[in-house]
Amino acid sequence: MNRKSLLVALALVLVCLSPVWAYEGLSVATPYPSVTTGETELVIFDLTVKNYDLPPQRIDLSVSGIPDGWDYEFVGGGGLVDAVFVEPESNTKVQLWVAFNGGTASGRHEFSVEAKGSGHSFSLPLSLRLQQDLPQRLELDPELPFIKGTPDTDFTFNVALRNQSAREVLVDLDAQAPEGFSVQFSQQYGGKALSTVPLASGADESIKVTVKPRRDTPEGTYPVTVVAKSEAAQAIANLTMEIEGTPTLKVSGEGGLLSGTAVAGKEKTLAVEVSNTGTADVTDISLSAYKPSGWQVIFTPDTLENLPAGETREIQAVIRPSSNAITGDYSITVRANAKETSASEQFRITVKTSTLWGIVAILIIAAAGVVLVLAVRKFGRR
Repeated sequence: MNRKSLLVALALVLVCLSPVWAYEGLSVATPYPSVTTGETELVIFDLTVKNYDLPPQRIDLSVSGIPDGWDYEFVGGGGLVDAVFVEPESNTKVQLWVAFNGGTASGRHEFSVEAKGSGHSFSLPLSLRLQQDLPQRLELDPELPFIKGTPDTDFTFNVALRNQSAREVLVDLDAQAPEGFSVQFSQQYGGKALSTVPLASGADESIKVTVKPRRDTPEGTYPVTVVAKSEAAQAIANLTMEIEGTPTLKVSGEGGLLSGTAVAGKEKTLAVEVSNTGTADVTDISLSAYKPSGWQVIFTPDTLENLPAGETREIQAVIRPSSNAITGDYSITVRANAKETSASEQFRITVKTSTLWGIVAILIIAAAGVVLVLAVRKFGRR
């Protein structure tokens, strides 16, 4: 082995045998050494003071380069402090509160936290940028922006409202909905009605938006716009309701009349109205009647292929009471049946016997009277 190789090998051995270099001293750290603020006149820095392999000692704290007119305090353990005590390889947490007046000029202001121990010191540079008008920002985020239902459905949307501003804001809630629709805001849990929501900086609130359509709302798609507005910001969420129509049948007499008269054994025509009071078409409607024994009821027409929502059809019901029916009130139930729905109504029919039979009865009674008189005269003389 030559001299050069021997020297290299010796150097490598010395490097391997020497202890790893470690920092000895103090440090002051904060997660956010540069902060931007607006109207707030107090800023708090969270500090960690650490002792790296030094004896236990007191570390004095101060701030240098603070702008004129600003105040600061170190806060720890629930009170004001000017120093901390730190064990070896340990740390102590403390806060720096910086207060400034509202007249401070906008821009970046720099200063330093000074930590001084026994023979060691550390300086942490900090910067505070003042901006008079920090932009406000709101967010509205619906969980499900599209819901299906019927006119009887309460459409409930869960919407997250977020304050992306640097300070607390008061948010007004409003909605734009079709005419006749009602919109209510409430807490996600608890159901308390809301019109305004206070939100801290960076906070969010879960809001329940309940939309009630009109009962007669036709089939279709209907938009609802939710608006959240603060003093200087606005957010919009577009919600959509798909309303499926509901067919509803109604049976009644002409003009709402549910009674009529008829003569035993003779036909009488009664006008019956079948209406669709729902919000969807009704198809394949058949008409039938529940009637007294011996009666006949014939509908013209007896079926309807289609009855659009909101329309009415007039049906002629030809009623023929039994020829043996006596004078009095009778009940007939008219029923309209469809695949989607059905309806029925009861009609009162007053039956009168034929006038001819009344005359015949009177003549029979009169003839009987005459026969009786003649019999009395003839047999009474004996």
